[in-house]
Order: sequence, then C-alpha cells, then structure tokens
Amino acid sequence: MRHASCSALHSKKHASHPTGTAAQRMNAPIAFGRTLRALDRDSFRISNFILVFVLALLGAWIWWFVAASVPQFEISHDVRAEPNRFIASFPARVLDRVRPGQGATLELDGVTIPAKVIAIALDASSGQVRAILLPLTEHPPPVAAKTQAAIEVEQVSPATLVLRATGRASR
Repeated sequence: MRHASCSALHSKKHASHPTGTAAQRMNAPIAFGRTLRALDRDSFRISNFILVFVLALLGAWIWWFVAASVPQFEISHDVRAEPNRFIASFPARVLDRVRPGQGATLELDGVTIPAKVIAIALDASSGQVRAILLPLTEHPPPVAAKTQAAIEVEQVSPATLVLRATGRASR
C-alpha cells in the first residue's frame, strides 16, 4: 500500500514541474521551431570542410588506382656468372615479355647492381628462356654465393592488377 502511494506522489511531483518530462518537452510545438532556427543559424562549415576533404581524398585515391604505374618483374634464382655477364634462366612464358635492351637488376648476396638484357634465347632442351645480362657498373661485380636476376617486364595500374586477380582482365 505504501508503495502505491509513493508512486502516486512521485507522478504528481513531476506533473507539477514547470518544464515537464523530456517526452513532454519534445512533443511541444515550440521544440520544432527551435530546431529549425538552430539549423538556420548553423553554417555547417566543419561538416562541409570534412565532406570536401573526404571527397578530395577519395578522388586522389581513385586517380592513383587507375593512373599509377606499378612495375612487374620476372625473377630468376637460376643465374650463372660468366666473365663480364650473367646468364639467367626464366620460364618459357616470358619469351614474349623479355627483349634486348630491357632494364634488369642483379642481386649478389644482397648487393643490387643495375644490368641490361643484351640477348635472349629459347633453350629447346629445357624449355627455358635464357637472358644474357650485362652489368652496368664500372667495376666487375663481386663473386657471389647467392645471385638473383629481376627483369622489369611491364608497368600496370593497380586497377589492372585487381582485375587480373579477379580473372576479369588478360595480360
């Protein structure tokens, strides 16, 4: 019994409060007018600045995605050193992508040396493409235990790489 009288007293106290409850204040006709005036006074400068910044960032990313150039390399770990040149073996599929005059790099025990493809040939017995690489250094390259050759075969955009990965673009 005491519990019922307390809740009745509690509801009378809130009903007599001049501002009323939050629900009563929100349903009042003045609240909508205040909202419209507040929106009219707001200049949205910060919101507009953030929107323009995000759109510019998105535009720059899209431009990079379709216009940037990402080099693609064919790498060979089967490299033989000869006097003043290196012979690298590649799979037969690179025959149409590697040509004399193309830039290359040699990595000799972690040291990178620029090189140039001077000749290519298809080895019929192994089905491998042999590329003769000329190091572009004044001094002869050091003898190395671990040698790797990389030839840049093309430059493509990140969009092309994504399309290739999904199977929607050909090489």
